[in-house]
Amino acid sequence: MKARPKHTKIGWLMGMVATFGKTPAELEDFTWNDDNSINIKSKKRSIRPLHPEWVYLFQLKEKQPSGLKSCWIGLTRDFTGALAADNCHVSLEGLIFAYKVRKLYYASSKRQKRLSRCPVAC
Repeated sequence: MKARPKHTKIGWLMGMVATFGKTPAELEDFTWNDDNSINIKSKKRSIRPLHPEWVYLFQLKEKQPSGLKSCWIGLTRDFTGALAADNCHVSLEGLIFAYKVRKLYYASSKRQKRLSRCPVAC
């Protein structure tokens, strides 16, 4: 996805979807917080990345396209066009589903660790 600037932007958006589990429509007009969480219009609370290291790994803050508000519609159109043309072998639904599976898995493993430390009902 790094070959062309257009693909870099599509890759960045794909990283945002994978990291935060929100569709491009939900991510429109998001804002960053100091703790690498984001605020979106449809949620009162901030959205934290499921894997905080992904913000650094994918360089989501550093590689955010400049003038994002003005190019958002074109970016989402390019993103859905790339998915529809099968230029990348992933689907938006697949990214969101993978996020939900990871969230469920990691939430349950954290709960199991917490319960193993406290065998009696806490």
